[in-house]
Amino acid sequence: MSHAKTSELLDEVTRLRRRVGELEQKHRRIDAAETPVTKGPVGVTSYQTGRDHSLLDALPCAVCECDLSGTILFANTTFAELHGYPQVELTGRYYADLVADERDRAACRAALEQLGAGKISSHTQELVHCRQDGKRVSVEVKWQCQRDASDAVTGLLAVVNEVSKTVTGGEQEIDLAGQYFRLVREMILVIDAEQKITLINPHGCRLLEAEESVILGMNWFDHFLPVSNREEVRTLFDQLMHGENRPVEFFENDIQTATGKVKRVAWHNSILRDDTDNIIGVLSVGIDITERLEDQQALRESRQIFQQISEHVNELLWVSSADLQKVYYVSPKYEDFWGQPCQSIYDDPHLWMERIHPDDRERLLQSMNRKIQGDFSETEFPQFRVVHPDGSFRWLEARSFPVYNEQQEVTRMVGIIEDITQRKQDEDAILRENEELEARVRRRTAELARKTAQLKALFQGLPDLVLVVDRRGEIINFNNRHPEYVLSDGDLTSGNKLWDLLPEEIRLPFTEAIQRVHIDRRRESFDYPLIIKGQQRWCRARVQPYLQDEILIIVEDISEQKFAEIELNRTHEKLSEAQRQAHIGSWEWNLIDDTLWWSDEVFRIFGVNPDSFALTYPAFLATVHPEDRALIDRSVAQTLEYDLPCSIEHRIILPDGAIRYVHERGFLKRNAAGEVVSMHGSAQDVTERYETAHKTQEYRDSLAHASRLAVMGELTAGISHELNQPLTAIANYSSAMKTRIEQGQDVSDLVQRIEALSHRSGDIVRRLKSMAEKRPQELMRFNILDSIRSTLQLIEYELRQKQIDVQLVSESRMSVVYADRVQIEQVLSNLFLNAMDAMSEIPVSRKLTIEVAPAGEFMVRVTVSDTGPGVPDEFVGQLFTPFTTTKEGGLGIGLSLSRSLVEASGGKICFSSKSDSGASFDVFLPCRKMDE
Repeated sequence: MSHAKTSELLDEVTRLRRRVGELEQKHRRIDAAETPVTKGPVGVTSYQTGRDHSLLDALPCAVCECDLSGTILFANTTFAELHGYPQVELTGRYYADLVADERDRAACRAALEQLGAGKISSHTQELVHCRQDGKRVSVEVKWQCQRDASDAVTGLLAVVNEVSKTVTGGEQEIDLAGQYFRLVREMILVIDAEQKITLINPHGCRLLEAEESVILGMNWFDHFLPVSNREEVRTLFDQLMHGENRPVEFFENDIQTATGKVKRVAWHNSILRDDTDNIIGVLSVGIDITERLEDQQALRESRQIFQQISEHVNELLWVSSADLQKVYYVSPKYEDFWGQPCQSIYDDPHLWMERIHPDDRERLLQSMNRKIQGDFSETEFPQFRVVHPDGSFRWLEARSFPVYNEQQEVTRMVGIIEDITQRKQDEDAILRENEELEARVRRRTAELARKTAQLKALFQGLPDLVLVVDRRGEIINFNNRHPEYVLSDGDLTSGNKLWDLLPEEIRLPFTEAIQRVHIDRRRESFDYPLIIKGQQRWCRARVQPYLQDEILIIVEDISEQKFAEIELNRTHEKLSEAQRQAHIGSWEWNLIDDTLWWSDEVFRIFGVNPDSFALTYPAFLATVHPEDRALIDRSVAQTLEYDLPCSIEHRIILPDGAIRYVHERGFLKRNAAGEVVSMHGSAQDVTERYETAHKTQEYRDSLAHASRLAVMGELTAGISHELNQPLTAIANYSSAMKTRIEQGQDVSDLVQRIEALSHRSGDIVRRLKSMAEKRPQELMRFNILDSIRSTLQLIEYELRQKQIDVQLVSESRMSVVYADRVQIEQVLSNLFLNAMDAMSEIPVSRKLTIEVAPAGEFMVRVTVSDTGPGVPDEFVGQLFTPFTTTKEGGLGIGLSLSRSLVEASGGKICFSSKSDSGASFDVFLPCRKMDE
């Protein structure tokens, strides 16, 4: 495995394992909500959600984990979607029951028995699985055994790929990353912010001399660091988790194994962060360097011995990197052989090669590269010349060999170079005399042979059948490459008539083509089918003029091209069928001649006949709903002007008057010169999705109405008091006014008071009526401060009864939002009532704080805080889950409905725990319409 590939796989492992920290809190909350571990149908412990399967669940490929009997313990999301089951329903099923055919099911059971018994470690099968909806899906299943530290089989892991889908590069990388994580010979360790070990690979377990189940969850510093450096490293780690220090990429320190052994480890570290950039832990890769430190002293002694030997021999000794880009050692003989100081080659490793004669340089490098690759078939040692600065040169003979590491990778090149200058001079003198004698003979012979060989090789080397015939069809010459392309019976021999050898079905086309070419002297070609050795083949004959009265015929096999054309037509038919089933059609608009092309599915979506519908842009626009035509014109104009992708939804009117909703996507296409020539895209019928969304909105409005009626029921006592108080006062003022009238006194002040109380009573009644009305969502602009005061007035009696102090804080007098006012006031009522209930048992300091402030340029934040006991930690993640409540007799839909109502208006609601006590909810609402 190359270094670059290893780095890529390690990065992929780091990215996937980071998901463990992000999902850990979520899995803990799910564990608390689910029932304890139960026994499955085959008597084994079923899958526990608390177990860390986040890495498997994050993989885009389908993966499931089984016990030794083949019972599914865990299936990730992709596996469940492939089979159409919810994840929880797959747990406890026997894997072979998913196989559709009985014969394949028996083969699957046999493979599972062999894997569970440890007879084989992996197995690959192609099966047909049966989905929950009854559909069949062809898959490839790759089984692998899971083993513990003692190499015993503990479980089975299956990776399932749908045969019809092409495996993407990302899936291969994830599979390689998982293999790398299991097989890498370094310890991979993840320590979370609480100093606990949350991930360790098998090599790390062996290094620490303990099982993975024992190591996970243990405090790294308390159990695996010696006392001498434990607190120092712990302090640095805590500072790192708080962002006070930058991470140290590499360092060495002692560790202590589970059996008490002390080892020296070299670490590579990187910080792990969640999606909000908070530090959640550290990923460390450790290498045991204990033995390496012991070997360093022995290495230094060996190096001294080697240096003494190399400096007192007549040959040159050298050591370099495997790619020859770095020189580690060269003996003093280098200065004699190369005529330059030894230090020069250390400073510039390419300098020694530059001094080699250009004619010998490539040959020497090829010889050394063959040895690097393990090829020692060359018996002779390479000889080369080294040119000195004064122009003289020396002949040298090199013997080199590679040095391998434990992984059989070349790490060094070592060589011995001998000076053979005198020997070469003697050999060259003899060779020069022989070469002068043979040179004249070689030149004369080569000149004649070259021309003959060129013509013969050209004719015989052509891959196609070549025939030369005269006008009468008599064969003059041929290359005999593929005679079956034209022959029926008989041998292809010079002097025979071509017509006598041709099959009956192709005799006439050949005869007519040869006669026309002989007369017109123009090239012709035609295709014809043949049955060759029981298989249909396609051939193409090219007939062209050659020498005088001679015709050249070239016949080639074009079967692959023809079959490709046939397959292309089949693929087009399959694509059309796929578009029909998915209700997605494709289109293209030629901007040069203003013409449109639609696939068959687009015609079906628009309900028009391809034979009678004129495909032009105005004709398309005529099918669009009149209210949406301006939207399409704006989108097209924006795409053409700014080269932006177009994505819009609009209505169309079918010929029968029905209205459908269509989602259009469009992109520009340019020619080689960069000019826009057309626009292409897709059209999808989304009518069902639109109707579903409309019904969802109606259901939400009905639920909101029911919730408001429930709130009114809770506020009955307070509302009654608020109405009784002004009505009682009106009755008293009326009696007093009657007395004053009888006494002839002025009653104007009493009339004003009665009028004010009447308006107050009317306001209360109108607000109750507004809350009680069942109405669809209506977005409008309003001041959120007015809504807060109006909502507080409805619960004023309850606030006084429970002695709750209300504080309204606003940074701006005008806080206008764009939302449904009634639904937002319903959300405020839910939050206020929840805060009052939370503080009802608190003896003192009951305070409800409402803060209104801007949140960016387009949002307003409303914060509702109380001084109650707060929300338990284990309940925080389920606050907005339907039918989940801490109130006695509560339905658990208040906060869930509140989030739905806020999000329907384009905002969001979230919970934030207070530092001292109590709870705080933030409601974010838009200031304006989102498309303004």
